[in-house]
Amino acid sequence: MLRAPLAASEPRVNPSPSPDTGAPASDSGGTAAPRLLEAGAGASWWGEAWSIFRAAPFEWIAVVVVYAIVSIILSFVPVVGGIAGTVLAPVFAGGVMLGCDGLARGQPLSVGCLFEGFRGGHFAPLLVLGLLWIGILVLIALVVVAGTLLALGPGGVAALMRAADSMSFDLASIDYAALLSAGMTFAVLSAIALVLTAVAASAYWFAPALVVLNGEPPLAALRASFVASWVNVGAFLLYGLIGVGLALAASIPVLLGWLVVGPMTAASAYAGWRTIFGRPA
Repeated sequence: MLRAPLAASEPRVNPSPSPDTGAPASDSGGTAAPRLLEAGAGASWWGEAWSIFRAAPFEWIAVVVVYAIVSIILSFVPVVGGIAGTVLAPVFAGGVMLGCDGLARGQPLSVGCLFEGFRGGHFAPLLVLGLLWIGILVLIALVVVAGTLLALGPGGVAALMRAADSMSFDLASIDYAALLSAGMTFAVLSAIALVLTAVAASAYWFAPALVVLNGEPPLAALRASFVASWVNVGAFLLYGLIGVGLALAASIPVLLGWLVVGPMTAASAYAGWRTIFGRPA
């Protein structure tokens, strides 16, 4: 039976399912304000994630493999496949959050948890969450493209296209000034896109868990996740630094390390939800 490790200072979670949503009950009828955690909590999320993975390692690896197969199949569907994969990502994530919560309650994990988000009352809000998420990503892309066109102007775009054409023929005819200007513009806009993506990711990170475990509507879940992420920015910075190291290590052995780091990443999101939003006993 898994019992995720709790520090002495952390509140214990006692989610009492409500009869309507299965979400933890709340005195106010909604998600409580996110708890403010110390920066060290970011490291503890990875520690708890490891405990969750160790509770059912073979099942977690099977979940990763099945999800990879589903993603590959969707990628081969013309036009709509990639869109469907992005929209359905929160649905799969919600199922995994339910699987993590079941493990924390001492229930066995199965590959079927991956599809729990498609069942009952969870599917509709998770699907809406996926539509909102892809809308946010499209908006970021439009901002970057529009910013590029405005920054370069018609003359800059034309000069850049001429430079690209001439690279294959005559290097001496390249407008290096235009190329340098375009490169600097692209670097600045890439940095802006990275910031916007980080902001969007902070709104999404806890949203699937909030939908399936707290019964939050999609917009409220995005808002609560955003607030929680930035209130606990110190913990997230440490969490992110550790995550980058784990991602690099997982990628070295022909990506095989992701069979472990993938489930741990999902479990760490659950651990963060538990310490920030989980109901104290």
